[in-house]
Amino acid sequence: MRLILAKKPGMETRIRFLTREEAGDIRDFQGDRSEVTVRYQDGETLILCGLGQGSDSGPRAILGAAAAGVRKALELKRTGICLDLSGKAGGGGDVAGVEGAWLGAYSFERYKGEPGPQMETVQVVGAESSRKKLEKAATLCECVWYARDLVNENAEEVTPQRLAAEAEALGQKDPSLAVEVLDEDRIRDEGLGLLFAVGKGSVHPPRLAMAQYLGAPRRKERILLVGKGITFDSGGQNLKSSGSIEDMRTDMAGAATVLGIMRALSILRPTVNVAGVVVAAHNAMDARSYFPGDVYRSGLGKSVEIGNTDAEGRLVLADALAWGIRRFSPTRVVDVATLTGGILVALGTAAAGLFSNDDTLAGELYEAGESTRERLWRLPLYPEYTEAMKSDRADLRNIAKYPRGHASSVTGAAFLQEFVQGLPWAHLDIAGTAYNGESPRGEVGRFATGFGVRLLARFLGVY
Repeated sequence: MRLILAKKPGMETRIRFLTREEAGDIRDFQGDRSEVTVRYQDGETLILCGLGQGSDSGPRAILGAAAAGVRKALELKRTGICLDLSGKAGGGGDVAGVEGAWLGAYSFERYKGEPGPQMETVQVVGAESSRKKLEKAATLCECVWYARDLVNENAEEVTPQRLAAEAEALGQKDPSLAVEVLDEDRIRDEGLGLLFAVGKGSVHPPRLAMAQYLGAPRRKERILLVGKGITFDSGGQNLKSSGSIEDMRTDMAGAATVLGIMRALSILRPTVNVAGVVVAAHNAMDARSYFPGDVYRSGLGKSVEIGNTDAEGRLVLADALAWGIRRFSPTRVVDVATLTGGILVALGTAAAGLFSNDDTLAGELYEAGESTRERLWRLPLYPEYTEAMKSDRADLRNIAKYPRGHASSVTGAAFLQEFVQGLPWAHLDIAGTAYNGESPRGEVGRFATGFGVRLLARFLGVY
């Protein structure tokens, strides 16, 4: 899409933003949040988007309203719009408007016989931020598109090999991005027994890829990002049932988020030091699949008893965390994963779960999420949860001793905490926010959301 800055509207279709107070006597339009209506006047198509109460109509409201307005323009088959931010640009409202326009314009229609119209041009009127800042916002949203595309694609296409190839492609585009890929032989040789066990039952063997971006080599701070990439989760020998298995191609959304943020870093080149690890496997049901009740050894040396092969995400993440810490020597660690259905029970789709052993890190991530409207909510990690992950046959077990479903998100995080070696660490459980199977709502479109790319960019200080 093309971004144009202008002093006055110059497109046939214009999007305006109004609070409830500003809506005044406009017929059949109250200015409520999420409200969109269309008017035709003086040869212009005017799309009115509500911001709600004036006291709560800042950038976060503009973000969702702009996305809804652009979707309405696409319904009308318009390929160019004017985003009229006159009087709304202050305090980052123009950045939010651009982000909303880009996020609202996304669609995944590869498999449709007749794809719908695509937005080509966004003209912005009334901007206060610099062109560079607005273009940076658009670039970040295109990295969100990239993450969404990976999650929306068929599992037959997005295999562990494909995710590793995506990391390698980033390194080929930007030689300063050092990329290393471990195939199944190296995974086994490096002692990553949990990852190898999860992935060995598939015709698409596991991969682990790390991309390093060193934008500030003299700085001591080094941040490790780890993304879960289960390219399809059948549940393994604990096979998932119908009703639970159909969307399991999306179980690699954490890996897509990490690839998205690494792509953004390579384009925008901020002064940070980051390594992104993508750990990828297909949890298949096969004669070679790993067994419930057996014990496997992790890359950190700890042994793990398998209570359920459908709790595989924490296994591959455990090996990736241990290996990434050993290779990159980070000062802080964040992992992103569609880890548990339990987080949907706790938080629904409005927020992702935040777990951390460090208050400062947790606070920074929370604030970043509030800023980008990718909300996080922190849950506890009491010692009792770790105790529930202890095994009588091994060092740990991959499901808790609690009754089925009890505290599943917390105990999954407690398991991961055993592999971060005391470093400041946070775990983001995005199982409820990575995918939207319902109607679009604001900047959250249908299907894959790309949750976490903008949040991590804000956390890293990219924008």
